[in-house]
Amino acid sequence: MSSLVLGLVLILALLLLAFALAGKISACKASLDKFIIHCDNTEIDSLIHPFEPEHQCHLLAAVFTAHAAMFKRLQNSTSRIRQFSGDASHELRTPLTIMRGETEVALRWGKTAEDYRSTLISNMEEIERMGRIIEDLLTLAKSESGKLPLSISHLSLSDLLQEMYVQARKLAADKNIEVHLQHKVDKEIWLNGDDLRLRQLFWNLLSNALRYTPEHGTICIKLECTATSAIVSIQDTGIGIEPEHIEHIFERFYRTDVARNRTHGGTGLGLAIAKWIVESHHGSIHVESAVDVGSTFEVTLPLDWDNGAAPPAPLPLKP
Repeated sequence: MSSLVLGLVLILALLLLAFALAGKISACKASLDKFIIHCDNTEIDSLIHPFEPEHQCHLLAAVFTAHAAMFKRLQNSTSRIRQFSGDASHELRTPLTIMRGETEVALRWGKTAEDYRSTLISNMEEIERMGRIIEDLLTLAKSESGKLPLSISHLSLSDLLQEMYVQARKLAADKNIEVHLQHKVDKEIWLNGDDLRLRQLFWNLLSNALRYTPEHGTICIKLECTATSAIVSIQDTGIGIEPEHIEHIFERFYRTDVARNRTHGGTGLGLAIAKWIVESHHGSIHVESAVDVGSTFEVTLPLDWDNGAAPPAPLPLKP
């Protein structure tokens, strides 16, 4: 008799468990069906609406969590692409608009060879500007797709900075800007790096310093060293950067209102490229600045890093 009762209790427990599992499975199936419909109906414009199940299903929780994370990544990527496309279109449209306007004026009002020559010179300047923008865009695009590998060699950072210093002095002479080089080390500094990209990095920083430092200003290049890193600082007495712009300064096409004056000639991509080069060398870059006082860009590079290790893939544009 006790065996019969025990058997009935066991059967009843199994039936209750089966009903409970059936309910959960039914809820999971309903959520899964809605999830499939949601995926079928998802378009680019609806990425801001991730799937939210009506019933909690522990069996599919990991799937829904992964899906939500994927949606977040897609949303961020889409936002970056749209922002990047809009910025690139604006930057390329501006020189084209200038060229068209000046050409129309020349065709309508130009009477002498000098009138046409002046228009052609201005158009050539805008063409060169568009060329720089396109070249910088290709550099960033290749860097993010992994199609711009670094050519690593053991090089003298001391010699590299000496050459950059000589070039900067020549260009600074036109604005009566003093350029100084300070080696705060007692030996020649060597490191592993891509010579071409490091030159591009420091020239981008130096050209910014030259561009935004007024006449009779000063630019100072400093080289220091720790046990594991080389620290290069480029300090200027330029117009400075307002505090609210500091965190955005390395974003593509980002320029402060003052710096948007086209006479400065920048593309708005130099600092984004500089950040990519630094992080590709497993280093870091940061800036300190005060308005009407000047800016200091500090680059820290490891003296030695594993050439076989894949460098990080930084995203110069924030979502």
